[in-house]
Amino acid sequence: MEDYTVAIWRNTTRSGDRMTRKVCIAGGATTPFGYPMHITPEAMIANCVVETQNDIPDFHLRDLEFMVYSHFSVHFGKQLCPEWIVHDHLGLVGVPHFRVENGGNTGGSALYAAFLAVKSGLFDVVGVAGWETMDNVTQSQGSEFIALASDTRYEALAGGIYPIYYAAMAYKFMKEHDLTEEDFALAALKNRNYAADNPKSQWYRGEYKKYKRDLTVDDIMNSRLISYPLKRYDCCLMSRGGAFALVTTEEWAKKHSDGKYVVIDGAGLSSCTIRAGDRLAFPGWTERYGAGYPDMTEFAACRRSGEMAYDMAGIEYKDALKEIDVAEIHDAFSSSEVQIYKALYWCDESNIKEFVREKRTFMEGDLPVNPGGGLMGFGHPVGATGIMSAVECYYQLTDQIPKKHLSSKTYVRDAETGLVNSHAGTGTSISNFILRRP
Repeated sequence: MEDYTVAIWRNTTRSGDRMTRKVCIAGGATTPFGYPMHITPEAMIANCVVETQNDIPDFHLRDLEFMVYSHFSVHFGKQLCPEWIVHDHLGLVGVPHFRVENGGNTGGSALYAAFLAVKSGLFDVVGVAGWETMDNVTQSQGSEFIALASDTRYEALAGGIYPIYYAAMAYKFMKEHDLTEEDFALAALKNRNYAADNPKSQWYRGEYKKYKRDLTVDDIMNSRLISYPLKRYDCCLMSRGGAFALVTTEEWAKKHSDGKYVVIDGAGLSSCTIRAGDRLAFPGWTERYGAGYPDMTEFAACRRSGEMAYDMAGIEYKDALKEIDVAEIHDAFSSSEVQIYKALYWCDESNIKEFVREKRTFMEGDLPVNPGGGLMGFGHPVGATGIMSAVECYYQLTDQIPKKHLSSKTYVRDAETGLVNSHAGTGTSISNFILRRP
């Protein structure tokens, strides 16, 4: 049976010019992550819109025909329908809107909704705005809120929180692929060190001041144990911040964005079980990939949504590593970044150890991953995160990194194709996008 997203894509390409239109990111911005607590969600999004207007002076709020809001948990702000407040503050009365909530993939899912809205021909200009205010509560309370996105009837009642779930997967993945804790630490030090070149990153604006130097593997290994094998520096940063992306037709982007736009050539969204252990021998996966896939360490939803995006963009899976020049992926934990390498066909069980140890996802490697800092460096205010990843990739492909970062150290020169990944639960909902220069 043909996949739903690919079927939509195939059908729309047969339906005339209205449905073959290209969808673009024509602008976008983020707040600093770890923003001061007195900055409200509506102020965060307004600040992002203003920065976008500074970059794209021909963009006005009256251009917006539809708004997709991205916000994970109303628990942090104690406000139901908070998107109404942001929408009012922007003065967008009469403009249709809704809010997406899909765990850690909230931002990616909101971007996917905007992609569909423009691809369908219903709208030409769509705003995607996301935020989270996780510093409104203590660390322990925040961990409890996030744990409510596991099965509250079973896992949460047993005291489960997400570092525990990912640690279990990480340990099994590590043993199955002959990896070590130090291999995971490479992703952690890479992303935090790259974040030191990004003035909006939470790492640069916060704990980096303690070091004022690049981290080492020993720094990662010596950070406090959270849940074996994950240490403190293997984990992403709970945060406060916002992000905005402007999703448009190519016609609008050509006319208004002064050459600063990228085409969303591929988009995929997929799902998996909420509990990793339930994936074993699941019929929906064995029918597609054969017996034995996935075990509890595999992100099957990442593999499937990656395939959707690759298919739409005309990228052969075996060529993905060569075709993609830069990627911003969801590194909630250092181990999950490494698991994603395999799910996206950049390596397999036969060479993943060498792939990691040869630092092929570093700036000097085949495919720089998370030069913006990722979640471990930039921060993870959930509703904003997937949008932030898209904006960072957009900056790379439109040559804005030297202006947006502190230097050109994290600028991937001449990048033509980028990948953006957003991830929820224990791999429960995952989106992937292929962005290209026009």
